[in-house]
Amino acid sequence: MSLDETQLRGALNGDPEATTAVLRALDGLIRARAQRIDRDSAEDLAQVGREALWLSLGRFTGSAGQFITFAGRTVTGAMQDAHCAMRYPGISLDEAKLWRSAYKHANGNADEAQRLVCSGQLAWRMSPETAKAVRSAVRPPEALPEDPGAPAPVEPSADGSERSSGRVAWMLMSLGQQQRAVVQMTYGIGESGRMTDEEIAETLGIPKAHVSAARSKAIRRLRDRWSGASFLR
Repeated sequence: MSLDETQLRGALNGDPEATTAVLRALDGLIRARAQRIDRDSAEDLAQVGREALWLSLGRFTGSAGQFITFAGRTVTGAMQDAHCAMRYPGISLDEAKLWRSAYKHANGNADEAQRLVCSGQLAWRMSPETAKAVRSAVRPPEALPEDPGAPAPVEPSADGSERSSGRVAWMLMSLGQQQRAVVQMTYGIGESGRMTDEEIAETLGIPKAHVSAARSKAIRRLRDRWSGASFLR
């Protein structure tokens, strides 16, 4: 990944092209960590990570090198929280985190982890009944590498209209690759021109029904991100 001070400063000051460059520079890291957390939900988790990266630009002060570390921790934490919420309905994020902390302290011994969460030696105490329920629902997570390798992100199409509207480019980059491609092909953004759902499905190698689902989900996300992108206005 490459990120220089000029790009970072531009993004922190609200420059849309610099902001898009920051996301592109870190998108490989986001996708790699999403894959490590859960391959089946990696696309949704990567979108959570991109949104977390976006929001982190409004809170950061420091150098480009420091931002990469800060962004890595921020997006990983956001994706892990989202993964807990997806996988463990009915169990709070705090409960899942406490169990994982106890499991780590117990060196992978589930019996010792259950004793720890009930002992009050950690952040707070669980009741034996809650500890038993959480233990049965939460499996130990895989450790994430500090700097996982990842292929370079696929660059979005960039015609004149996209370059003239950096905010739209950022909105599109915040989507997953498949959702971004569907939106671009549906509305003729980039070099492909407008395409029918049948043509999009054939081009991407996916069922036609997936095209409509991906477009609907992408549009919902774009609406949410557009209304919340105050620092890009």
